[in-house]
Amino acid sequence: MATKRNLIETFREMLRERNADSTYTNQFLYSILSEHAKWLIRREVSAGRIYVNNSIFQTLSCVDVIEVSTIDECCPIKTNCKIYRTKNKLPDMWIDNSGPVLKSVSSVDGSTDFFYTNATTWQSKRNDPYNRMSNMKYTFFSDNYLWFPEHNPHKVNIYGFFQDDLALLERTCEDCEDTKPCVRFLDTAFTLPEWLEAEMLSKSLQEIAGITKKLPEDVEINKNEKRKG
Repeated sequence: MATKRNLIETFREMLRERNADSTYTNQFLYSILSEHAKWLIRREVSAGRIYVNNSIFQTLSCVDVIEVSTIDECCPIKTNCKIYRTKNKLPDMWIDNSGPVLKSVSSVDGSTDFFYTNATTWQSKRNDPYNRMSNMKYTFFSDNYLWFPEHNPHKVNIYGFFQDDLALLERTCEDCEDTKPCVRFLDTAFTLPEWLEAEMLSKSLQEIAGITKKLPEDVEINKNEKRKG
């Protein structure tokens, strides 16, 4: 995968070729690229091309799960049963129309898999007498946490399509001083499948070209109006 810096520089070169404009900040160009990456990934998930590519998924290991109050305002369901969630919010993941792109959630020893669903579907299943005897265990995503109704796994492994390299996110500044220099944000991987990079750049260029094209046209219209007056 290319780094964020590599893709921004490629994008900047494309802009220079189109309109000689290189005044945009890295932050602005990255935001444009990210917005187009989001819809491209949604499309690829719908087409079934994301989940078959294991190389883009990462495992967040040994994530602590804690019990929380069912009356907590962040709790996504109303239930008299116990509910649990990840202790901390999860790193950002790419999103499809159903939520974060998750391949699996399991107990650390691999003995239990948690079926990923949403809060509404889980409550419907729980209220269905034909499903009450099922041994299926569920998880759902809300407010950047994973929630586990009724069953406490204590620790889980999460195999998902994360937006950044987990190895870098888990390193502390102290770790960096003891081992090697911390990597700058722009020098980390842009976790987009390589086959989408060219299309993302092309669509981003079209958006910028559309923005910069509007001003000359508007100025010309104003000049014409003055001549008419």
